[in-house]
This record gives sequence, structure tokens and C-alpha cells, in this order.
Amino acid sequence: MKPHPKDLGSKLTHAKITTDYSENLLEFITGVHSSTESLLNELTEIHNFARTSLVDEYLWPASLPGILPENEDDIPLAYYGESNVGKLKTLYRKGLGHRYGRSMQSIAGLHYNFSFSDRFWEYAHKEVNSNLSIQEFKNEQYFSLIRNYRRYSWLLIYLFGSSSVVHKSFLNRKEHQLEELSSDSFFTEFGTSLRMGGLGYTSDAQKDIGICYNQLSTYIKTLELARQENFKAYEKIGLKDSSGEYKQLNTNLLQIDNEFYSNIRPKNVAQSRESALQALHKRGIEYLEVRLLDLDPEEANGVSKKQIEFLHMFLIWCLVKDSPKICEKECREVDYNYAQVVASGRQENLSLIKNESKITLESYAKEIFEELRQTAELFSSIDLSYTESIAFYKNMIVNKDELPSSKLVKNIEKNGYSSYFMSLAKKYSENAHCSEEVISEYKNLAQLSIEVQAKIENEDKLSFADFLDEYFETIKIKGL
Repeated sequence: MKPHPKDLGSKLTHAKITTDYSENLLEFITGVHSSTESLLNELTEIHNFARTSLVDEYLWPASLPGILPENEDDIPLAYYGESNVGKLKTLYRKGLGHRYGRSMQSIAGLHYNFSFSDRFWEYAHKEVNSNLSIQEFKNEQYFSLIRNYRRYSWLLIYLFGSSSVVHKSFLNRKEHQLEELSSDSFFTEFGTSLRMGGLGYTSDAQKDIGICYNQLSTYIKTLELARQENFKAYEKIGLKDSSGEYKQLNTNLLQIDNEFYSNIRPKNVAQSRESALQALHKRGIEYLEVRLLDLDPEEANGVSKKQIEFLHMFLIWCLVKDSPKICEKECREVDYNYAQVVASGRQENLSLIKNESKITLESYAKEIFEELRQTAELFSSIDLSYTESIAFYKNMIVNKDELPSSKLVKNIEKNGYSSYFMSLAKKYSENAHCSEEVISEYKNLAQLSIEVQAKIENEDKLSFADFLDEYFETIKIKGL
């Protein structure tokens, strides 16, 4: 319930440390890296600085939260200061709370941003002798990758799902079919990721949006129309309360395009006063944001080197594998497989669907792993770690006890939910060390962020209402 630590700087303007939904839901952002080692080094650096900056607090090492307040409205919204842009960010989160509940927004995850270099695209463009421009070619190929990712992302949920157990306070006033595991927790017997299921980041309202992942133009048009579409259930919430205070940014199906819940997003870096969708429309796809990963409690950074290596190879395989357009029938198949693995992935002889026929998860996974192995071998002369990571995770097809979701159930059954995660949190905190050089660098970043926030606040001229009107007019994509 404490405010954002001052030593971490301004969450509005800090380049590496901000917050997501809640005041205490820290979000760490690394730069762009060309190696797994340098990426993990920076991620470790940020975690360690944050851990050593906390007083009488710890970083919770799991995707699903610890003990939540009896009244979820007591979960504090992230406060970004008194500038108009800061108020917009807080109000957006207030709207999310009204729409989906604050407990759902207290869930954490890991987003893995991935791109191929310009050098790669120039080479690939020349190799296939494409008539498209380089950017059009990139857009087409990234969407090809996205379609295969959607077809096979159930495998990532199976291998990396780490949220099969939840604290009982999270279930206050929620309907569920979970079973009691310990005195303070409930679980799903064969499930992998409650975070990616009905209790997690889902929205019934968004099910009818019908996003098309076959080409960039239809993706942008569908999302932009959803952003401008009024929604009756959100009209009932109201734009303002009886005292004239805003309750949400607007009453549309999406307040902003980032509200759309998807396990992968095509992205381009948004500039000042530009929406994520606008950036994509103007400049095309620059990278992909993989959004389905639970935090791994057994890793101090929430993710392991092997996991990143596997994911890297999985995404390369998704690009090189043939990727026909997804029709409505296959779309239902994709959704079915995903839901099955989320809810029952560890069940013996679980049936999935492939090309309209039933197939066991084990058989389907073995087919994919054989193709992944062949892809990884192309890199074996450069780096054997990819082949080793594929072999490591292949073992989990039959050895389900090795899955993170299985280990989590065993550990919490033995130790209890709060005790297990707090013991990890304390261990990671005790092992966190920063050099004087790193401490000095991050203190300078914090101070700079505070100064930049103050500058933004001093430069505001418009009322918040006028700012909102201007903002939504500015981000409108015209001519679709």
C-alpha cells in the first residue's frame, strides 16, 4: 500500500522503471539487445537496483498477486503526477478498474519484444526477389510469423505456464471451479496458466472485435473502429461520477488501442502524442511483442536464459514455416487448442485439434519439436545453446512433473501460497547486489526523470478536458 519509492524516480518519465496498473506493480524495461546475455545482464541490473532500493518491501516473484485487500477498490491506482499526460495515464487505469475489476489488473507478466535486424530484412527481401517495398515486405512477413505463433502458442503456455495456483483473496466475489490446494490457495488440477484463462486477462466485451491477423491494414482498421465504437455496458458505468470526476477516458469498446488484450502485438515505437496504433499505421511493423509469458517464480528475473533461447528459436521457426491465411474455421481451432492447454494442459492424453482432426498434445508437440530441432541445427555452428534448449524443453512433453505449473502446485501444497512466494522474494532480495557504478547511474536516471516530469507539469496550458479532446482528435486515424 506504499507509494512508489522516490529512489526509483518518476514512473511517468523514467526510461527503465515505471509501473503498470497499480502504484505498486513495478514494470521494468530493458533496451534493445542483440544477445541473450546482455539482455539478462541489464534485466538483472534493474531488478537488483529496485530490490536494494525498497525499504521493508519485497518484489513479489509471481504473476498472480499476493494477499489482496477485502475491497479491491483499495488497490491503489498508479499515480503519474499532475500533468495532463500523467492524469490521462491514471484515468485510463481507473477506467480499466471499472471495466474489469482492479484485482484482474494486479496480475503481472513478462513481455518479450522481438525483431529481426534491418540487415536481415534487406537480405531476405533480395533472396525472394520481392516486388514489395522493404517495409511492406516486413509487414507481410511479420504477419506470417504472427499467424504461426497463434497456431502454435499453446505450446508456450504448456511449457512456460507458471500460474496454476492463486491466493484465495483473489477469488473474492468471483465465480470459479477451482479446488482448494492449501489453507490460503486454490488451484486447477491440470491447468497451466490461470493468468491466461477466464480469471486472468480476458474480456468478454472484446470477443466480438474479430481481429484479423492476415494483413496489417485490416488489423489497424478493426482496432481503430473498436476504439471509436460506443459500448452500452461502458455507457452504464458513465463517463463521470455525480461530482463530475472522470471514471474512464471514454465509453467506447476500447478506451485506447492498448486496451485490446492479445497474446502477441505488432508494434512500432510510438512518438510523443502518438498512439501505438497510429505509429503502426504510419511506419509499419518494427517489432513484435510476445505477451503470454507468466513470470517464472524460480528465476530471480522472472525468466531464464534457456526460456529466452527457446522462445527465440520458436519465433524464427514461426517465420520460416509456411503460414497460410487463417480462415474462420481454423481460428476456432486455434482458440480451442489454446483454451484446452490453459485449462487442462497437464492432463494425460489431452486432445487438441490439427487440420480438423483430433491429436494428442504429446503427439502434436513431438511433431513441432522435430521441426524446431531442425531449425536450431541450422545455428549449431554458431551457437549450440539453441539446440540444447530445444532438447531441454522436449523432455517436458512426457515428464509433466518438470513443468513450472506442476512444480508450483507441489511447492505451494507443501509450503502454502504466501510462505512459498515470500521465501523466494526474501532470498532474491538478500542476493541482490549493485556496484557503486550501477547505483550512481540509476540514481542519476531517477533524478533526471523527476526533473523531466516537473518540466512537463510546468508546460501544461490546457485544462484536462480540453487536453483529452485534443488528444483523441490527434490520435484519430483518418481515411480507413
